[in-house]
This record gives sequence, C-alpha cells and structure tokens, in this order.
Amino acid sequence: MFEAILNFSLSVASCAVLMSTLLILASHVYKYLNHSLRHHPGPRIAALSRWYKFYFDVLQDGGFLEHLEKLHIQYGPVVRVGPNELHFSDPKAYGDIYFVGSKFTKDPELYDAFDQSSSSFACVDPHAVKVRRELLGPVFSRSRIIKIQSVVQGKVDHLIRRLNSGDPKNPVNLFLAFRAATMDIIMLYCFAESFESLDADKFEHPIILSILSSAPMIWLLKYFPWLIPIVAHGPQWLIKRWLPGMKGYFDLFTLFSNRIDRVIASPESLYLEDHETVFRCLLSGKGETPSKRSLLDESITLLGAGSETVGATVTAGVYHVLSNPRSRERLVQELNSAWPSLDMTVKYQDLEKLPYLTAVIKESIRLSHGVVTPMPRVVGPGDSIVCGHHIPAGTTVSIGITFIHGNPDIFRDPEQFIPERWLADDIKEVEAKYFVPFSKGPRMCLGHNLAWCELYLLFANIFRKTDIRIHDTGPEDFAFRQYWTPIFRGKQMHGFVTQKNE
Repeated sequence: MFEAILNFSLSVASCAVLMSTLLILASHVYKYLNHSLRHHPGPRIAALSRWYKFYFDVLQDGGFLEHLEKLHIQYGPVVRVGPNELHFSDPKAYGDIYFVGSKFTKDPELYDAFDQSSSSFACVDPHAVKVRRELLGPVFSRSRIIKIQSVVQGKVDHLIRRLNSGDPKNPVNLFLAFRAATMDIIMLYCFAESFESLDADKFEHPIILSILSSAPMIWLLKYFPWLIPIVAHGPQWLIKRWLPGMKGYFDLFTLFSNRIDRVIASPESLYLEDHETVFRCLLSGKGETPSKRSLLDESITLLGAGSETVGATVTAGVYHVLSNPRSRERLVQELNSAWPSLDMTVKYQDLEKLPYLTAVIKESIRLSHGVVTPMPRVVGPGDSIVCGHHIPAGTTVSIGITFIHGNPDIFRDPEQFIPERWLADDIKEVEAKYFVPFSKGPRMCLGHNLAWCELYLLFANIFRKTDIRIHDTGPEDFAFRQYWTPIFRGKQMHGFVTQKNE
C-alpha cells in the first residue's frame, strides 16, 4: 500500500515538473513569436533567454564583446542580443542613444551589479543623479583643476622619482607603476589622503592588486543578483574563501568606511584640508545629507573610475610610442622644445597647446578604449528612433565604444597607432561626433577634466624626464577580455628606465 502511494506521488511530481517545464517553454516561445523586437535579426536563443550572454560573459571568460563583432558580421548593424535588448554597430547610433538631454536611463540589470546604487555612476534615477552631479560638479570643474593642479603634479613627480631611482638594469613593472600613480592622484585629489601606492615595493600595493583581481566578479553579480546581499552582509572570512575576487571590495569598503566614520564624527576636519574634497562637497549642507552608504558608494566609484581607466591609457600609450620610433622622436622633440630646461615649471594649460602631445594622448585613449562593455540604456516612454529604427519604449539599447573608435570608415587603419590622424584638417568634425571616451549626454563621465589633466602631466613628464625601453612586452599582451574595462590576457608591461638629466 505504502509503495503504491509513493509511486503515485512520484508520478504526480514528475507530471508537475514536466508540465511546468512545458509551460515555461511555451511562455518563451509565445514571447519570441509575439515580441515587439521579433523582426530584428539575431541568434534565436538570444531572443529567448539572457543566458545566451551569460555563456560568453562568464563561461567564455569575458568573451561576449569578441563574439558581438562576429554577430554583426553575420546579422548586420542591428542585432538582438537578448529578449529585450538590441546592440548597434553603426556609429551614428551613438548620438541617438547617449545624447545631451536623453531620457534613456541606465539599465538596472547591469548597473545594480556594481552594488553602488546611490553613487553618481550606478544610480538609475535621473533626478537623484542630477542632484548628485550638481553637488560634485564644482570639484571636477576645469577651473578648479587648473587651480590645484599641483596636487596632480606632486604625484607625477613622485612617480618619476621612483622610476628614476631604480637600477636601470632591472625592468620595472610599468603596468602597476602607472596605476599606482593614478590611484594616489584620485585619492589625494578627491579625499585629501593617499594610499601611498607609489611607495609600495615593486608598486604591488594590495589595493591595486585587489581591484584587478575583483574585476571579473561583475558578471557573476549581474547574472546572480542574489549574491549581492550575501557579499555585502555575509561573513567576510567565508566570502573571501568562496569568492576570493571580492577581497578587493572588502579592503576598499573597510578603508573608506573608517575614513567616513572619522569625517562624520568630526566634520570640522574637512575644512582643515588644503583643497575642497568630495566629502566636503557632499556634506556641505546643500540639500539632503547623504547616508554613510551613499558616501561609500561614491568613494569606491570615484576610485575605480579615476584610477584604472587613466592608468590603462598611459600604459597603452607609452607602449605604442616606444614601439614607434618616429612617434617617439617627434614627441620628444616637441617636449624638449617647449620644455628646454628641467628646472622650468610647465603647467597643464601650457601642455594642452602642444599639438603632437595632444595627438599622442588622443590616439592612446582611442586604442585603450576605457569602458569596453556596451553601456545599456532603457528607452523612455513614447518609443524612439535609433539610427533610423523604431525602438519600443522599455527596450534596452547600446553601442560599444570599440565599434566607434575601431571603425575603419571613421579611423583609417584603426588597429594602428597613428597620432598624426589627430592633426588632419578635417579631424574636428570627426572628433566632435565619434571621439567619445568619456561618453556623452547626462551621464557623461564626471571626472573627464581631471582625467585630461592627469594624462597631459603624466605623458609629458614620462617622456621628458625618463628614457624607457620596453622589456618582454608585445601586442599580444594587450589582447583583452571584457569585464566592464579591459582585462588584458597577456603579461603586465615592464621596461628598463634611465633618467634624463636634460
């Protein structure tokens, strides 16, 4: 009797599982056949499930961007890459998606994975972002940066001293050295204190190493959002063991948390600093006082955005200049002419006037890409037209920056380092439309003025005060995986450094 009841129960359970599976499949098929995006080409499985992208993002080690290029070759300039998502490859789409005044909002499916929802970067509420950006805007204004550029120059000088003080017969890890400089700059500029990464042995500061190791976590947190509260509130010792890549998050969280506690306990200390910082700006009493979590989110956002992207640009740029003798010779000649004596002080605004230095920096930015993940936006109410295509409200749309900066119709021989392209007579129109390293529109990178200042001072000082010879580094080392920013597959760049006296 018991066996019969058990067999019957198992049969009922099996039928229930089968029926549930069939209902789920039927639901997906119905949505596929009746979805408003059904006429857009793309892999059928991508139209049925977001797990299509999961396969490439996670199981193929950040390989979706590379696969996306193949999809556009197969399907054309518009590809359906998810049940409710389109990706464009035509550069004209960029201005339709990320334009000034755009009502498109950031897609929470991706930006929530950063677990920084109250920061100016990851917040998807346009009104809240507008308020936050208005508060922070003065800190990152061009006039403010020019006024206190000595903060940046001080760290650049520190980098040059470290590079020149080593044994010229021993290669230096330039990959880490440049990131140490940009991390110390963003910390000192925004928070009036520094991790002193430039003093770390071999530039191997634990925070830098932690940030690099935790980058691949972004895709796990996107596809498994239930991990986010576990990571945020679970026991750290267990999470570090289970997800070692999150160590960087905890290190940063602890450091900034302690700093914020001190500021909240003694707000008057903010006015003892040499220049206005992010915390002073946010706690100035203008508007609603941000929570501790909001201050944490903003701090981690600024550190990540301000250190890795600029550091990657300098790394790529130095490699390309040193690999192109003609570019190197022309750049050094221009710097020697504008800066004949190292006893002179050369300002950021003076360096901006040097045409070939400017061309080198722009070409370095173009080839280093910055954020390589297509930045998804959700079409607002009322539908929209993107690159001539009618897009229903609620659709997620994007175009990756590599499809613009690497487009041969815009940039001839896009894989080649050609600074001279930025000196052409007709480049201004191209630059205005298609040079978009800091994005455009209402969510444009808040720190772009600071980034330009860093890049001019770093490139100028590196090539005026040091003589570097690349060691055991080739173009294959710059092939990358897509984890929001590029994660290089190859070796970290090293070089032999010799001091220039004049």
